[in-house]
Amino acid sequence: MIVIFGAGILGLFCGYNLLKKGKKIKIFDSKDIKANSSDASVGMLAPVIEAKPGEKELFNLMLESKEIWKKYKSDFEMRKSIGLKNNGSLMVGLNKDDREKLKFKKNFFEKLGFETFLLDSKETLKLEPSLNSNIFCSLLCKNQDQVNSNLLKNYLIKEIKRMGGEIFTGEKIIKIKLKKQKVFFNDIGLNYEKIIISCGSWSNEIIYNSFGIKLPIRPLKGLSLLVKSIENKFYHNLWFRNIYIAPRDNDILAIGATEDEKGFDASIKMDELFFLTNSIWESFTKPEELELQNIRVGLRPAVIDGNPIIGPLKEVSEDIICNFGHYRHGVLLAPITSEIISKYVFHEKISNQHDFFSPRRFKL
Repeated sequence: MIVIFGAGILGLFCGYNLLKKGKKIKIFDSKDIKANSSDASVGMLAPVIEAKPGEKELFNLMLESKEIWKKYKSDFEMRKSIGLKNNGSLMVGLNKDDREKLKFKKNFFEKLGFETFLLDSKETLKLEPSLNSNIFCSLLCKNQDQVNSNLLKNYLIKEIKRMGGEIFTGEKIIKIKLKKQKVFFNDIGLNYEKIIISCGSWSNEIIYNSFGIKLPIRPLKGLSLLVKSIENKFYHNLWFRNIYIAPRDNDILAIGATEDEKGFDASIKMDELFFLTNSIWESFTKPEELELQNIRVGLRPAVIDGNPIIGPLKEVSEDIICNFGHYRHGVLLAPITSEIISKYVFHEKISNQHDFFSPRRFKL
């Protein structure tokens, strides 16, 4: 039995993948947790746009995962069920300074081996006529796409249950105890083969309370909106200076996302809403016609070195596997992460590029 703590997209994806490979799984989640990162995710699948200098290992991991997402596109039913789109992205500039920044981005992307296209205002508006005359230029980035994170989560839950997996929601898991091959928590005792800790920003709390080990991870607060757009029709994902927008089916736009270091604060502040909506007022033709559908908060688990933590916590046991710290890349990295976790579960050889993300790098 594989016991998974955390029913966000990363935990669910691991369970889904392990079930397909013949393992039995049980997933445990907390009903008391607010602002988990999965619920506020916009679901961008854009490794090139997300790339940063000095993050070679993370970038290669994102590219590897994006290739798996491409394979899912050939499965029509799955693609439709999870809202997996191949709509590309436009990075939008509003003035000359923005254009210079986009030129820099273009050069950086080309060094990574990816072709992009710098468009002027007229070319941009031809692609996206619902943007207004403030648009100065844009950078067209093909194959930088999206998936609907809410639909993805529902799909994974449905498939896990169909394959015989179990998902339990109860009291918050604060501490676990191990005795031989049995794990105890919240008055529950279970035999286990492996334990996967995939509780996002709360993973560190469980590990510290259980084993006295503290990992360098902290929550970064993000806010996202869902709005209904009747007047404004968009065909690409839009990236502005500080926010991004993903057009979904049924005239819905998913807008994200702020980044604030506010601990575990899950409240919604007016300055955060202003930050999210400012680019919309600058760039849309009729922003006043947008109908607010939902506001969501997510606490992204950020690791001090910017890389996720994937692998066994060997200081405690080879059977305790970490699966968290993916920051804003959790949805994008979910497929490849589940493959890496599967290799640890089945005792398969781990490549050097995947071993790089092991918790051993912190020399705990």
